[in-house]
Amino acid sequence: MMLQEEVLAPALENLKTLIQDAVDSGEKVTASRIKEFVEQAQITQKDLEAYADFDHPIEDGYGRKMIYDAGKFEIMAMSWNPGDYSSIHNHGYTQWGVVQVFGNVHHFIYQNRNNQLRFAKKEILTSGSVVKVVNAMIHQMGNPSTERYMTLHIYGCCDKSGDITADAKNYELEHDRVNHTTGGAFFNLPEDQIYDFEPGPIPTDDVFINYAKLMIDYYHRQEQTPEIIELKEKLMKKLHERICLS
Repeated sequence: MMLQEEVLAPALENLKTLIQDAVDSGEKVTASRIKEFVEQAQITQKDLEAYADFDHPIEDGYGRKMIYDAGKFEIMAMSWNPGDYSSIHNHGYTQWGVVQVFGNVHHFIYQNRNNQLRFAKKEILTSGSVVKVVNAMIHQMGNPSTERYMTLHIYGCCDKSGDITADAKNYELEHDRVNHTTGGAFFNLPEDQIYDFEPGPIPTDDVFINYAKLMIDYYHRQEQTPEIIELKEKLMKKLHERICLS
């Protein structure tokens, strides 16, 4: 659904027009080109504040709001409280995209080689940074700081109209599997947002330890229901087996 009835901030309106013109031209659109458009638009967090969702449920991991959906591309805003992290994920049908951050963002890029999931890069993206996204990228983002902030996300696919981020994969390392979803890049997605599973790659020790630390914090921040306690205990057992008994 296009959100043309909404009045966008001037910088976002300019960005929407630039991307729409590129898509409508029929020329090849690339992440590098969209990155140039984002930098040209000079967007600030203030432009995104109408789409802030800092009161999102803890279970969601971060806030997620659509700004503009043109079918072949989407512009979204994400809101990150201190300690918020996404799942390890890719971006479904996305062929090109970018993310611009307005705080210091943890960014982990992973590589699946010979059925082993390892770190390809660990970095802190500083406020204002713009990074390219393609569908082959497996990554994870989060807020390690004490300040809340927002990020801008653009995903596009010239070969498909609608549901661009559908068939995204979330890597559930504690369950040794990958889920297929049309939902967000969240931990512990509800069953109605998952339509398939496949066996997951085997994470290296450093990948699993980092993942377990984030998951334990995620569980600890929630109401300690019997279900959450059980999930946390299973993860702790698996972590113990991984680092103490291997």
